[in-house]
Amino acid sequence: MKLGCSYFGNRILKHYRVDLEELRSMGCTYVVHTYSENDMVFCHQAVADLIGATKEAGLETWIDPWGVGKVFGGEAFSNFVMQNVDAMQVLSDGKPTGAACPNHPKFRDFMHQWIEAAAKTGAEVVMWDEPHFYIPTWMGGRPNTWGCRCDVCQDLFAKEFGYPMPNEETQDVKRFKERSVRRFLTEMAADVAGKGLKNALCVLPHRDASHGTSNWSELAQIGNLSVFGTDPYWYASKKPVDEYVTQASREVVEICNQVGLEAQVWLQGFGIPAGREDELLRAVEIMCECGVRNIAVWGIYACEHLSWIRPANPQLAWQKIKEAFALARRLAG
Repeated sequence: MKLGCSYFGNRILKHYRVDLEELRSMGCTYVVHTYSENDMVFCHQAVADLIGATKEAGLETWIDPWGVGKVFGGEAFSNFVMQNVDAMQVLSDGKPTGAACPNHPKFRDFMHQWIEAAAKTGAEVVMWDEPHFYIPTWMGGRPNTWGCRCDVCQDLFAKEFGYPMPNEETQDVKRFKERSVRRFLTEMAADVAGKGLKNALCVLPHRDASHGTSNWSELAQIGNLSVFGTDPYWYASKKPVDEYVTQASREVVEICNQVGLEAQVWLQGFGIPAGREDELLRAVEIMCECGVRNIAVWGIYACEHLSWIRPANPQLAWQKIKEAFALARRLAG
């Protein structure tokens, strides 16, 4: 059984060593280190030091483009977007939004720079974390809008489908976005593999074609991929734990068995309401019953330090996460 945890919010090595021992003692076999644009510019060596300590402890090291370009999941802000307004996604109302376009050459060039820097930290696996086109319900979204309708996307759409991109988000538009995300990830994964690192992909659990990652089967076949998974965060989605986690876990395992990838499912370790902490154990039990043998939690100490998603009782939530990891090890034999 592989067990992991995301790590962010601290770049001080002596404090990380304490946290690392906590993760090691609870059975973690890898740590997912976030590597935001801020880290890339200001904390590169500090992150490399954390990754080095993780390796010294015998754990595998993953790295995550946290919030990069706002194309990937994560709270981190994007300096690329602020400095490259011409590479922003343009919405159906004709106005830009605070996210880079994955089709834009400037953003793709920047992502190759990110990959080069990430590889130099010594990390072993790049986890592509929730790649997506603009989502109107996320922070900064505008109701009844969709994207992207930038000049690059419109030109690519016209070449691919033989007519101008419509103003409405039609099925062809959704297909275009799906293909765009696959092409983007294919290019990035090839770069990562060429540098000797592995690729892991975590897709959003809600199957909305408008964000470009609803076709899991095709995404799992992009090439140079070792791990495929999703993050069915049932508290955040206001879904029943049994139904939501079971559906996601079964589908991930089925797809991975078909294409020969390792299945991974993420456990929601944040935003946990009071009195519902035991659902963490139930979620892990479901994952194991479905055949998942790679489980990770977001994130360290139940995200107590990220106050907007802090659990009602962070200490109890973290204790239950540790119990859930112990349960996973028992169930996996």
